[in-house]
Amino acid sequence: MLTLVGLGLGGPESLTQAGIAAIREATAVFAEGYTSPLLPETLVWVEQKAGRVRLLSRAEVEQPETLLAAARDGDAVLLVSGDPLSATTHVSLRIQCRETGIECCVVHNASVLTAVAGELGLQHYRFGPVATLVTPKGDYHPLSPVKRVLQNIEAGFHSLVLLDIRADDPAAEPRLMTAIEGAALLLEGGVPAGVRTCAAARVGRGDQQLWCGALDELEQAGLGEPPHSIVIPGELHFVEEEALAALQE
Repeated sequence: MLTLVGLGLGGPESLTQAGIAAIREATAVFAEGYTSPLLPETLVWVEQKAGRVRLLSRAEVEQPETLLAAARDGDAVLLVSGDPLSATTHVSLRIQCRETGIECCVVHNASVLTAVAGELGLQHYRFGPVATLVTPKGDYHPLSPVKRVLQNIEAGFHSLVLLDIRADDPAAEPRLMTAIEGAALLLEGGVPAGVRTCAAARVGRGDQQLWCGALDELEQAGLGEPPHSIVIPGELHFVEEEALAALQE
């Protein structure tokens, strides 16, 4: 059996009782940090409870022979930050389990996809499609995420902008795009400099920070270490307006 365990947004205290039970009963525990960064203190806590945690690379999750073999022979757990099924990769993994006759269970948890909006006081159903900014590399400079934001602005929808994570090698420190870098890409892609913009850092943790201002002022936000997210609000309900005004006081 394979159990996908969501770690939530904070440290070990964010684990659910169901997640803790799955970890304690596991015969093999794996973790991946390329869809969302893992907190070291959470991995330390899990290792104290269940022994060694094997960190998987992106290739080992997308081509999961080792993971599926462990699930076929015993009770394997894959630890994922946030909520497991927020990433297409894990949905595909569950499909592969079904196709190969392996039972797959999911332990859900909090996700940045909902927590950021809630912390800012924005209503979830007023969001348009999510955009993920990718770090340019050489001639690779995708503009489709910025176009999605521009389309949301035109339609009056809020935009949640997720920022790139480079964590292909589990042995190396992940490289997380910052909100300042994300703002530069949005400006370069044609998002107006004065558009109202929100930024959130380390949502769900004790040192969480929120900010609201103009897009071209984001570099002055002082958000600290990533992970960061950006939100560009669209048309606002009066309660949303009050929530954002409180952030700017």
